[in-house]
Amino acid sequence: MGKSSATATSSYSLVDLLLLGVTVVWGINSPLVKYALSGFTPLSFNGIRFVVCTVTLFVFLWAFERDLRIRREDFGRMLFAGFLGNFVYQLAFIKGINLSLAGNTAFVLATMPVSTALLARLARLEFPSRRAWAGMAVALAGVMMVSVGGGKEFSLASKTLRGDAITFAGTFGWSWYTVLIKPLLRRYSSLKVTAWTMLTGTVFLAAASVPELRAQDWTKVGAGHWAALVFSGSMAITGAYIIWNWGLGKLGMARTAAYQNLSPIWAGITGWLWLGEPWNWLRLTGAIAVLVGLAVVRNIGIDAALRLLRGAGESGRAAKGAIAATDAEAGAGAAAGAGTGAGPTGVSRGR
Repeated sequence: MGKSSATATSSYSLVDLLLLGVTVVWGINSPLVKYALSGFTPLSFNGIRFVVCTVTLFVFLWAFERDLRIRREDFGRMLFAGFLGNFVYQLAFIKGINLSLAGNTAFVLATMPVSTALLARLARLEFPSRRAWAGMAVALAGVMMVSVGGGKEFSLASKTLRGDAITFAGTFGWSWYTVLIKPLLRRYSSLKVTAWTMLTGTVFLAAASVPELRAQDWTKVGAGHWAALVFSGSMAITGAYIIWNWGLGKLGMARTAAYQNLSPIWAGITGWLWLGEPWNWLRLTGAIAVLVGLAVVRNIGIDAALRLLRGAGESGRAAKGAIAATDAEAGAGAAAGAGTGAGPTGVSRGR
C-alpha cells in the first residue's frame, strides 16, 4: 500500500469545512442526547435511532444511486466494520460513560485520532509523519484542558477504571471501523459504505435493545425527547457519517480523525450559549492547543485553521436554529400534555 495520506491535500477545502460542520453537530448533539435520555432508556434511544437511520440511508441510496448491491467478497468486511463501529462503539460509550466521570470520558474519546493513526500504521494503510503524531499529542492535551477547565470531574481512582476501560474499548472499535472501511471507499460511495455498515451494526444493536424497549416507560417520552431523537439521528448519525466517510476517502484516516477533538470545544460553546457556563484561561488555552494540533496534523497552517473556524459560523448558526426549533417543539409538547416532563430547559440540563 502507498502512503495514502501523502495524496491528501494540504490546503483547506470544502471537505474540511464539512468535517468542521460535523464536529459542530456532534458537539451540540451531546446535550441533546442527555436530554433525550431523561425520557428514553439508553438502548431504547439508540435502537430506535439506528433503525430509523438505516432505513433513511437505504432510501437515500436507492434515490441517488439506484443500486444497493455490494460485492460478495466485501460483505464480511462490511459486516465486521458495522459491528465494531455501530455496535461495539455505541454500546461501550453508553455503558462506559455511566461508570466513569465526564472528564475521564472526554479524555478517553480524545485518544481516538491516535488509535486510528496507530491502527492505520500497523495495517500499512497510512504512515503518519512525526509532525502528525506531535499534532495529535498537542490536541489531546488541549482536550484535557478544555474538559477540566469546564468543571468536568477527572479522576484516576480505581472506581472509574472499569468505565474508562469500557469506553476505551469502544474507541478502538470506532478506530478499527475507520481502518476497515478505508479500502471500501475506493470501490463504493461514502453513502453506500455508510448504509451497509449501518445496517450490519444496527442488526446487533437492535437485538441488544429489545429488553430495554420492552421495559421502556413510554409515558416519560414527550415531544421534546422525540424531537431530540430525530435531530440526533438525522444530523449526528445519518448526515454526519456520510460526510465523515467521504472525508476519510479524501483526506485519509489520521487527518480526518483529528477533527474529532474539536467536538469538546463546540460542546463547551453550547454550554456557554445556553447555560452560561464560563470560559476560563484553562479552557481557552486548551481550545488553542486543539486548534494548533489540528493545524499541524492537517499541515494547513494556523491562519488557514482560523479561516476554517470562521467558515464554520454558518454551520454553528444552523445548528443553533435546529436546537431552538427543538426547544419550541418541546415547550409546545409540555403545554399540550401536562405531566410529560418535556420542556425546553431540559435540552441543556443533562440526564
